Amino acid sequence: MKARVCFGLFLLLAFSSTCLGGWLENTLENAGKSLGNRAVNDAGNSAYDATKRGVKEGVKGIPTDDKSSSQNKSSSSRSSRQESEGTVSVSSLSIEEAETVFSKFDFIPGDKTIFFDDFADTDVGEFPRKWHLSGPKGSNNVSIEVVEYQGRHFMRTNPATKGQRQFESTQYLRLNQKGDLPEKFTIEFDACLSHAFASNTKFPNTYFLLLLNNDKVWPGVIGKQSGKLRLSGLESSSLNTGTSLNLQDEKVHHISVSVNGSFVKAYIDNVRVINDPDAFKRPIRLVGLTMANVATKPTDKLMITNFRLAEGGKDIRTALETDGRIITHGIQFDTGRDSLKPESLPTLRKILSLLNDDPDLRFSIEGHTDSQGNRGINQPLSERRAAAVKEWLVWKGIDPSRLSVEGYGDSKPIDSNKTPEGRANNRRVEFVKL
Repeated sequence: MKARVCFGLFLLLAFSSTCLGGWLENTLENAGKSLGNRAVNDAGNSAYDATKRGVKEGVKGIPTDDKSSSQNKSSSSRSSRQESEGTVSVSSLSIEEAETVFSKFDFIPGDKTIFFDDFADTDVGEFPRKWHLSGPKGSNNVSIEVVEYQGRHFMRTNPATKGQRQFESTQYLRLNQKGDLPEKFTIEFDACLSHAFASNTKFPNTYFLLLLNNDKVWPGVIGKQSGKLRLSGLESSSLNTGTSLNLQDEKVHHISVSVNGSFVKAYIDNVRVINDPDAFKRPIRLVGLTMANVATKPTDKLMITNFRLAEGGKDIRTALETDGRIITHGIQFDTGRDSLKPESLPTLRKILSLLNDDPDLRFSIEGHTDSQGNRGINQPLSERRAAAVKEWLVWKGIDPSRLSVEGYGDSKPIDSNKTPEGRANNRRVEFVKL
């Protein structure tokens, strides 16, 4: 009898625990869906993580739990397969795995965001409000609208009628900037590298980044021309260069472009696909994007999101000498979490180089967030992110006594939190000389 009672109690406790865990996960997921707000998702992710693992004081370790280990092993096998094809999906790697794969990746985002659009402010089905069609050959042949895909908003060129060629769409950024863009700037966006068919031939989704000094002449989609960067999973090119890939996997990949004068470098994930010292002419008065796929079997995945244009900042050594602090936007994390993303490596390596070159240099690593979410979540999140940076530097051989950690949440903004651009500028990691 006692054995039966004990067994019954065991089943009751197990069932209750399962229900409670499922209730928490479902509640957080439904809250995020019903409110449709990134801040809620950030809060839910952080709260759910804290519930599962508890809050730890001090420097947080790079995740080593069984689940993370399993994911790392899985992503290792994925990265091995993808590396043979010339690129590795950024999202498939941990920061440790990225050390080798990203050995030649040197892109560092600009410091000051000039334009940012993740299309969150545009309703699904509407034309994106921060873009316009008044440049040369602004698209009016196809329907451009915001769609939801994998939980995010994208700007998409809608499919053509079956059997008809899918015409390209061209749209331009609404910029308040007058005259030339800064001498140094960067552009980043996420794009779906899908493909479509015509007569059993694959045609890749192709994205033409337009950096034009003339608002009357459209460079078209055929041939290499000044001011046009062709970016796709099959072929990428500028006025004087070209690179081939084999990447049409129906997934979203990160595209990054660095400009210094007329010199341009472009990357798809970790692979440099353009390296052209004379890609276009200054001044650059107009920035646009053409999305194209010429297949007669249309694709519904010709789309982009997270478009960021940012001014290049001071060299970090100059910033350290003149300001006593380094403000970085290149150290990036998953939304609502403190795990370093592989794209952070170029910036982290710069900081590591400074510390290695000067054994007396000491830093306070300070994490900052925007104002989305509440301060009870933002402050500890910013501190854990700063701690993750410290841990990486210690892992690379820096004495931990040279590094301290602070988290300020949204309490020290450097820009307005009322605009997407301002919020992007406020999300940062600073290194303050001690």
